[in-house]
Amino acid sequence: MPLAYHCIYYAILALLVVAVRLVHAVFIIPLVLYCFFLLKRQCILVIIVVLSLTPLLIRPYKAYQPSSIIQGRVVDRNDSSLILKTKQGKIKVLTQQNFDYQDQLVLKVSPLEINRKKDPGDFDESLYLKSRHIIAKVKLVKVIECHSHFSLTHLLVQRFSQNQQVRSYQNMFLLGMKDDEIKNDYKVMTSLSIVHLFALSGMHITILYQILFKIFSLFLKKHHADILSKIVMGVYVFSIPFNISLQRAYLMLIGKSLFHRQLNELDLLALLVCGHLLYNPYVIFHMSFVFSYFIYFMVILTKRLKGRSLLVYLSSMPLVLSMNASLNLFSFFLGTVLEPFISFFYTLFVLSLFLPLELVLNIFIKLFQSILDFTNALSAYFILSKPSLLFIAIFYYCIFACIIQQERQLSFRKPVCLLVALMLSFSVYSRYKIYTDVTMIDVGQGDCTLVRLPFDRGNYLIDTGGQMKYDLATNKIIPYLKSIGISRIDAVFISHYDYDHSGALDSLKSHFDVRNVIDKPFDKIKKGNVTLESLTTDHVFHDINDNSNIIYMTVDHIKYLFTGDLGVEGEEALMRKYGNLDVDILKVGHHGSKTSSSIAFITMLKPKVALIGVGEKNRYGHPSPVVIKRLNNMGCTILRTDQDGSFTIRHMLKEYYIINEKASR
Repeated sequence: MPLAYHCIYYAILALLVVAVRLVHAVFIIPLVLYCFFLLKRQCILVIIVVLSLTPLLIRPYKAYQPSSIIQGRVVDRNDSSLILKTKQGKIKVLTQQNFDYQDQLVLKVSPLEINRKKDPGDFDESLYLKSRHIIAKVKLVKVIECHSHFSLTHLLVQRFSQNQQVRSYQNMFLLGMKDDEIKNDYKVMTSLSIVHLFALSGMHITILYQILFKIFSLFLKKHHADILSKIVMGVYVFSIPFNISLQRAYLMLIGKSLFHRQLNELDLLALLVCGHLLYNPYVIFHMSFVFSYFIYFMVILTKRLKGRSLLVYLSSMPLVLSMNASLNLFSFFLGTVLEPFISFFYTLFVLSLFLPLELVLNIFIKLFQSILDFTNALSAYFILSKPSLLFIAIFYYCIFACIIQQERQLSFRKPVCLLVALMLSFSVYSRYKIYTDVTMIDVGQGDCTLVRLPFDRGNYLIDTGGQMKYDLATNKIIPYLKSIGISRIDAVFISHYDYDHSGALDSLKSHFDVRNVIDKPFDKIKKGNVTLESLTTDHVFHDINDNSNIIYMTVDHIKYLFTGDLGVEGEEALMRKYGNLDVDILKVGHHGSKTSSSIAFITMLKPKVALIGVGEKNRYGHPSPVVIKRLNNMGCTILRTDQDGSFTIRHMLKEYYIINEKASR
């Protein structure tokens, strides 16, 4: 048959076509090389079929602007939003109101802007929604109509425990839903790199099939029990909120039953990959898709090999690094120990729908949480950075070389040595940079500047930013620091205690290694090629902004001035005391407000580059057009976080270069 043992070729080619279109143009190199490989193996049909499907694989994503009135059916929900399936497509609705799965709704809504990724550590909401086939995001204004419809989910929920903690775990295990009660546990599981044991491996399907088959075998012949078990499982899998891993596992189970003579496991997996890509090419950004399909692919490849568990774990490392930029040293052992525990755990949850097991489940949940807390408390995290495409390519070359050499019963010492050398090199590269970076991190309406010294000599943060209803430290600053390989902050300099300059400090200290906080004038600090000095005006002002701590920093021969929210009165006092300051790069005071950056001050400094930390469409109107005009008249290069996202001034070989992540994409 033309498909048997060749489906994997179709899937790989389709993935490369999608990667060229959606990930990076560099994938055209492996795409061309792979086409030559297929021609050499006389697999011309593969190229013809995939090329004919290419318009579907690279079709543009259709933007959709919903009307103020939308109607549809609830297909997923959590405590802060729901997914409504409408005739036009899926729409994410932000709401605190409680709706049930399968409710038919007519809503009055207001459109919301979808956030786009600006920095390496950022969450890319745009790709996240596209990967789930969600076409728009709105906010609920008013419920016009609400009609409930019975579903299997309702039936399961009615059987759930009244104990909130047990109920939350039942929701996660049996429905794939996560409420606020379980979010902290789930975050710890993600950081420990064991979350795949719950939702990504699809092992629940095997356990569920075994339970149903044993029950039905008591009353039916084995053949009939097998068929009935698979029918019941199908109703369950396609009745609960969309779970890509469970659907993959179920379809593989059915495919092996129906086509075991025609297709092998690899063929079936490849056909499912092609089906997903044709339905939605952006599914490659769905982490459940990547984990579930790739890990299962590795399970198939290593089925007959020694050290299978270790190979599968190693193959997940670049994926974990892409998400967390760190590895937990105990994750492999923890996963090995917990896998049978979680299998038993899941069995108890299924049985809890029919038997009073609340007390037993409560004990197991407490035990499981204790294991998580103990492991997490060890702080055995090794922060690297987010891997590059080159690192990922070499890493998987080593993994597949090990598999091939084992299959041929040859020595795999060379690929293992290369893999070890790669990880050591990546570790050194992540931490020990040869240049100095000064990065203004985009924290919205606020200031936060990172100073990273070469060869890991020091990492300083000047202000932290802060937002009242959003934890900037855990959601923005720490992910960014980890994404570039920073594991500690040697000192945080606070200009003043306005919330937009210091609000994230407490959370940052609680969740990251912060060695020192400096919020007063300090003695000169010299580390390597960086010198930090504190400038004072010898005057206490009525306006707290004019009392901002002023930092004068030298990197090689380049002079920086950080003025916090210093106003005109403070600027005049600074000029009276210090006269003409030599400044090349100015952190513009008070986010570019017209109450700062006077003509006299700007004229005295004559900066070449101006840095402005400011939020998009902020209610203050910062930066002021007057200030922008003054800076332009001085011939300044103006960098703004509202327009440029985070940006970096890189110092190397006595020169500096402006690196703008947003502009480079």
